[in-house]
Amino acid sequence: IVHVPKIIPQERIIQQTVEQLVEVPVPMTQEEIVHVPKIVQQERNHHFHVEEVVDVVVEQQVEEVVHVPVIQHEEKIVQNPVEMVVEVPRPQVIEKTIEVPKIQVEEKIIKVPKITQTVVDTVVQHQVQT
Repeated sequence: IVHVPKIIPQERIIQQTVEQLVEVPVPMTQEEIVHVPKIVQQERNHHFHVEEVVDVVVEQQVEEVVHVPVIQHEEKIVQNPVEMVVEVPRPQVIEKTIEVPKIQVEEKIIKVPKITQTVVDTVVQHQVQT
């Protein structure tokens, strides 16, 4: 007897690793400075407009044209002569005689003798060496 191996077909599952790039959004924190207005409470004054009608008695006047004379100013110069005694000094002429000596030029002839002789002094010095 011959044994023939029996072939049984089998399915094989082969796993292959597949690399796939997938972009996934990641939440990022971003800082931003926001100015928030400060709320201040204020009291408001409420104004109410009130209208009041009042009857006032007004005197009625009658106008009359009256002519008023215009006053004119007039200047008048009046001279009043007045007597006044004033002492005025009178110039006096005073004469005075001053004697001034008179300068006279007097000439005088003086005789000066004439020098005819001349004297010469001679000094002789001797030196001795030692």
